Amino acid sequence: MRPMKADEQDVTQLVGRLIEDGVAAGASDIHFDPVEHGMIVRHRRDGLLYEVGRLDGTIKDNLVARLKVLANLVVYRRNTPQEGRIVKDVPAARNDIEYRVATFPTIHGEKVVIRIFDSSKVLLDVHSLGFDADVTANILRLLENPQGMLLLTGPSSSGKTTTIYSALNWITQHRRNIANIITIEDPVEFDLKTISQTQIDPHGGLTFASALRSALRLDPEVLMIGEIRDPDTAQIATQAGLTGHLVISTIHCGTAAGVFTRLIEMGIEPFLIASSITGVLSQRLVRVLCNSCKAPSRAEPRVLDEFRLTGDEARAYFSPVGCARCNNTGYAGRTAIAELLLVSERIRQLLLARATTNAIHDQAVSEKMVPLKTDGMRKAARGVTSLEELYRIMMHKVFKKNDTK
Repeated sequence: MRPMKADEQDVTQLVGRLIEDGVAAGASDIHFDPVEHGMIVRHRRDGLLYEVGRLDGTIKDNLVARLKVLANLVVYRRNTPQEGRIVKDVPAARNDIEYRVATFPTIHGEKVVIRIFDSSKVLLDVHSLGFDADVTANILRLLENPQGMLLLTGPSSSGKTTTIYSALNWITQHRRNIANIITIEDPVEFDLKTISQTQIDPHGGLTFASALRSALRLDPEVLMIGEIRDPDTAQIATQAGLTGHLVISTIHCGTAAGVFTRLIEMGIEPFLIASSITGVLSQRLVRVLCNSCKAPSRAEPRVLDEFRLTGDEARAYFSPVGCARCNNTGYAGRTAIAELLLVSERIRQLLLARATTNAIHDQAVSEKMVPLKTDGMRKAARGVTSLEELYRIMMHKVFKKNDTK
């Protein structure tokens, strides 16, 4: 896309075309990044940002104003972040696509991000998430429990929400005796139709903790909490998992075993954690190699050193090449890698003894937990992804070197 001036095309048409281009490209987000003399347009595809064009500075303010109008934001408010949704006048509008808009002030003008939620591409099926068969089977066993906590961890955009929605979808289809399922979210990502979903409103006094207290008075069989962020929510959720409720939630942490330490740091007693939590799933999303162009290749020395691969072993993997089918990225789509820690009696004893994260991790591995890095390397060995992608996606300082064996 060449630089475009304000008098070359009506801004309304330009915004419409940019949104259409993002949808057509399969982007999850469209970024409008202001720079000194213009604006850079980027698409986020498969988790990475790609520059797709630059706009002339003369059109920058008008474009931002048009996006604000579409999202029902205050046009003249330029020094305060705003959030909204585009609910009308969307080009090529489809009922299964939702657009969320966020603005943020910078020294060169307002940055705008449009997040595209295309529900037609969301597969809420536990079996389609990319987990290995053993992990999937164990997740389903945990979902059969009448009570307890299943916690998911991982960085932002690691697929946790999709996994949770898939789990709730499975419960509604296979546990038909479950009549009362309540979610507390920030925000509600997808409408699950037959489930009571609530979006928190901190400014109105509806926080995760207050909503959770109220929800428990409704006697739900299943509670989904979008995120455990604070000690109050952690305390109430842990108690709920002990008192006849199946609780599913997320918490930010590097590894599955590290979740227990995080909760203890929030002030939750180890005996409550040991009694309530039944499993912790740590997951990441990795890009899938394009089947049309991937090729056997030896990875860079730094990558091979990270995974301790030498000789013929190092040549048994595939790398991205790039072709027209994958927009010359070498990748097409994403899949999950995961480690699922099941809380056994031995792990409960370690928790009560306030054992270290490493000790809990080692015990879980001895009980056949496949570490995250190992799961990723197995997928790389099958040609699903590349070692370069694993190296990129993993904050490898939190992974133990011996996890590759």
